Amino acid sequence: MSAAPQYDVVLYGATGFTGSLAAQYLAAHPQAPKLAFAGRNLEKLRSVRDKLVDIPKQRLDSIDLVEASANDKASLQRLASCAKCIINTVGPYALLGGFDVAQAAVEAGVGYVDLTGESDVYARIANELHGFAKQTRAVIVPSSGFDCLPFDLGTYFATQQVKKVLGPNADIDNVVVGYLVKGSVSGGTLASAVNMARTPEALKYSKPYWFSPVQGTQTPKSYKTRYLPQFKKYGAYTLFTPHNTRVVNRTWGLLEDARTANRYGATFRYLEGFVSPSKFAAIVTSTVMQILAWLLIHVSLFGKLLKKLVPQGTGASMEKQLKGFATLRTIAHARDGKTKGLATFRVKGDPGYLKTAAFISETALAIALDKERLSPLAQQGGVLTPAAIGAEVVAERLVQYAGVSIESADVTHEADMSKTLTQ
Repeated sequence: MSAAPQYDVVLYGATGFTGSLAAQYLAAHPQAPKLAFAGRNLEKLRSVRDKLVDIPKQRLDSIDLVEASANDKASLQRLASCAKCIINTVGPYALLGGFDVAQAAVEAGVGYVDLTGESDVYARIANELHGFAKQTRAVIVPSSGFDCLPFDLGTYFATQQVKKVLGPNADIDNVVVGYLVKGSVSGGTLASAVNMARTPEALKYSKPYWFSPVQGTQTPKSYKTRYLPQFKKYGAYTLFTPHNTRVVNRTWGLLEDARTANRYGATFRYLEGFVSPSKFAAIVTSTVMQILAWLLIHVSLFGKLLKKLVPQGTGASMEKQLKGFATLRTIAHARDGKTKGLATFRVKGDPGYLKTAAFISETALAIALDKERLSPLAQQGGVLTPAAIGAEVVAERLVQYAGVSIESADVTHEADMSKTLTQ
């Protein structure tokens, strides 16, 4: 970068549903980062800024507006040149230039984070921009919202708990994530899912190493139920599973390729399940999810109907979002067949929107304000993950500012893991 960036964070897409939540979060942030909102329509951006709640006038006046569009490469270059880190909440990312915004950040050597759950977009960013980003020292972190930050961090801290017990050379056989979520679905999420159907592999439980620089040994097997001892309940397959698996395996691959002390081990496998009230309920949920994926891939009319039912740019009311929550409990099993580590990740508030705004904001602020504290991989630059850039720093920020609870414990000798770290 030829000159010091003017802003710590530029929020591209502040007028969207999740973007407006991130705008509120960043404007109210105790660290008062230097901030700008960016998008195609300055009047709409001004309206978002004017509607921010309980923000002092002096702070409002400090938030600038930047006109930029994915259809205008020069505007993206100007956007990137003035930011330490870009937050991109404009989706569907395949249709609305997600790759182009990331590329502009790489060219400028600045940070970039987004919320994509679109595996095809993520794969293109990872495959085409990773080497370039290492040259410019740009830190690029796609999927920094509920897709897939909690799953990635939970996996990391559970595996590191095992290493605390056995030492840095301990290998992990597998992790099993159980997650209980109360949230909502926005029009943007549905639009992304519909768009992913154009690349069927994105929705299928396949290609676990699509994003990874290293090929591992895991072969995804279709499942209807998975027992989750950390909850003493059964878990179901969901549409999150394919993308979560790929992102966590990118973390695995990056750490394995770099031969870092915190790597997971050559035969590591990632597994997950959505907590269900009964085994039968898990079977029903898994079946419904697999039917939905099939319909999205094979019946175009079904996707069009979903988009009409929940239009893009709409989502749950704030009252409903405040009632949401997420609890993730992750068990890491060592290859010795005995040692187990448990990590918990808990948050109050709709995890997919209200808290996703916090997740992506804190990831961006870690890059913008704490870069010198991030991992050696982050110092080198590249297309990374929330865990790979420095899980400890990201977690510290989430706990301090975003109301997230993250804990870990040795559960090797626990007869009932469902009772550990429950408060």
